Amino acid sequence: MKNFWQQLNKPIFALAPMEEVTDVAFREMFAKYGKPDVMFTEFVNVDGLTHPEGYKRLSLDLKFTEAQRPMVAQIWGANPDKFFLAAQIVAKLGFDAIDINMGCPQDKEIGLGSCAALIRQPELAGKIIAATIKGGGGLPVSVKTRLGYSKTDEMPAWIGFLLSQNLAAITIHARTKQEKSKVPAHWDEITKAVRVRDKQQETRDKNNRTL
Repeated sequence: MKNFWQQLNKPIFALAPMEEVTDVAFREMFAKYGKPDVMFTEFVNVDGLTHPEGYKRLSLDLKFTEAQRPMVAQIWGANPDKFFLAAQIVAKLGFDAIDINMGCPQDKEIGLGSCAALIRQPELAGKIIAATIKGGGGLPVSVKTRLGYSKTDEMPAWIGFLLSQNLAAITIHARTKQEKSKVPAHWDEITKAVRVRDKQQETRDKNNRTL
């Protein structure tokens, strides 16, 4: 299946996912009057989405129109099996891609071991990504995350890990989980993240030439 991320002009202009804000009606307004390159749904919990009763309620959050494409479904949770099933649902609904929320800093989500809590659980994060890719049946899978859990110097290891996970894209909120949105964004850390990406790419290219 075509990976639209590779076709977008740079820099990418996106309508960020915002809980209880970016619903189908809100996105349609932007699609009509100032369409960004890509739009996301509000984040949808995989446990609820994969439960019959939960699906009835959450399916409204996954409504979109053709004018809103490319359309990305953002999902969250902590159970890889549920991510696999949720990705299958998203694929059947006709989305262009799937985004995994690994950045929400709210206490409720952190208490469930999901969202930004996954920064401290890379093994589980990797299983979730793999399950989502498999369940999506070819849909490009991306991750939204933060620089780290409590310190910005966690960024190189965490982003380096994500870069090794066969993701189509990574979106970085330039603050840590602990900072939430209470401090100015650390834009210099985004530059450092790009350097991490470039260094890993250089290493891969060198290894491929050696082989």
